[in-house]
Amino acid sequence: MPPIDRAGDPHNAFVERRGLAGIPGGALSGTSFAVKDNVAVQGMAFTAGHPLFADRCAGETAPAVRCLLDAGADFVGMTQTDAGGFGATTPQTRNPAAAGLIVGGSSGGSAAAIAAGYCDFAIGTDTGGSVRIPAACTGLAAFKPSYGRISNDGVWPLTPQLDHVGLIARDLAMLRRASLVLLDGARIEPAPAAPSDLRIAVEIDKAGLFDPGIAEEMDRITEALQGAGHMVDRIAVPGRENIAEAHGVIVLSEAAAIYADCTEEQRGQLGKAAATALRHAQLLTPEAIEAAWEWARAAADRMKATLIPFDVLISPTLPVAPPSVETRRIPLAGEDQPVVVAMTVLTCLANLTGNPVISFPNPGSACFPKTGTQLLGHAKADEALFGVADQIFTDLQDASPLSGTEPGL
Repeated sequence: MPPIDRAGDPHNAFVERRGLAGIPGGALSGTSFAVKDNVAVQGMAFTAGHPLFADRCAGETAPAVRCLLDAGADFVGMTQTDAGGFGATTPQTRNPAAAGLIVGGSSGGSAAAIAAGYCDFAIGTDTGGSVRIPAACTGLAAFKPSYGRISNDGVWPLTPQLDHVGLIARDLAMLRRASLVLLDGARIEPAPAAPSDLRIAVEIDKAGLFDPGIAEEMDRITEALQGAGHMVDRIAVPGRENIAEAHGVIVLSEAAAIYADCTEEQRGQLGKAAATALRHAQLLTPEAIEAAWEWARAAADRMKATLIPFDVLISPTLPVAPPSVETRRIPLAGEDQPVVVAMTVLTCLANLTGNPVISFPNPGSACFPKTGTQLLGHAKADEALFGVADQIFTDLQDASPLSGTEPGL
């Protein structure tokens, strides 16, 4: 495939830049989008970030991409990813929103393409937070749907039972517009309006995972939403301290099955993070894998019960502010954790439970980029979650003394 002109892509957001026009007159006419390099677009790069697949192109177009083209959106190119989705930093891509900080991953190229102004929204995939993490690192909005609401056909898998096609967008309005097309086909119907008096759960950090500044933002969010007239309860998410471990075991074991036919030589060409993960997978016992799946099933049951009295659960997207690109380990709950563990510790729950999640920059955040706030809704109630998100974002914006000002450092 022809090399990209890096003078026109200084952040290395793209693997391949080539345009496809959407069908004129559709619901998304006048918008443009990019696609993560593990989602198929016919004739385009389909490497999943693996050097082993450097020359591979897609033979057909994934249904999610076709849906957006049919709705009138113009395709602008394929974006960078951590190899195989094994990561949360997309190290080859620079953050257009905050030089020196990670862009997040594994859908980091998709976030960078939007943050740099090349498109309005982008397709990513989310197995443990991979659309929400880069959105939180670049000041963007992201949506992970309920499991099964958007087709995974044409996606290079990481963990099929946890993989979700999701979206990143420049703002909540664009995210809603594009997401509703993917959820409902080419029709755009208004999402149900949220009640004026929402029942909101805000996570309290009983597991000791939040940075103090992040915990303080959760306190301010609680106060702002109470002031707006909503019923707000602070709750601890059951089993939060064990969820990331179960998620990690499941991802490694499922990925090992996907790459089982690779020779040792081929594994060496998958990328460092992928090869390392697959070596770790070889150490897993059948008992550990079964225990992780039992924990995942229990987490889904607990989340369903936890949400019964509420319209939504609010938590931070990330437990810390986005780290610098040089960071290798992050202090978390009294231990130094690898960056990928720290970045996914709060996002991976929704992949285990299959609930829909929207992440947006907290309007009241004094950080730059503004810290991400994620809203987890009832399973299969994705459209309703957008109405709730609009209401909550508006209330937080109205309560914020920083609205309309440049964020502080």
